[in-house]
Amino acid sequence: MGKRKREERLKKKALKEWEARRPKTFREALKYFPGLFLRTTLVMMGAVGSILLAGALGLKVAESFWFQFLVYLGFYLAFQRFILGPLAPPKIK
Repeated sequence: MGKRKREERLKKKALKEWEARRPKTFREALKYFPGLFLRTTLVMMGAVGSILLAGALGLKVAESFWFQFLVYLGFYLAFQRFILGPLAPPKIK
């Protein structure tokens, strides 16, 4: 029981700290937008590269809209914490 309570306390503390440093207004959030944009661009460039590689290998499925949509979605979901950076909520184990 002691370990579980300690973990719960640490989770609550991490969430409170995140709430405190999270931007509350649009003006406060503006300073994070250039970083978000650059990290999103970097991740999407990787997705485009993988689609181009699949096309260069001769895979006909790479021309499909749904394949491209799933690749973009997969990259976004896989790198979501990287993209959000300092705005991401704490990782709960």
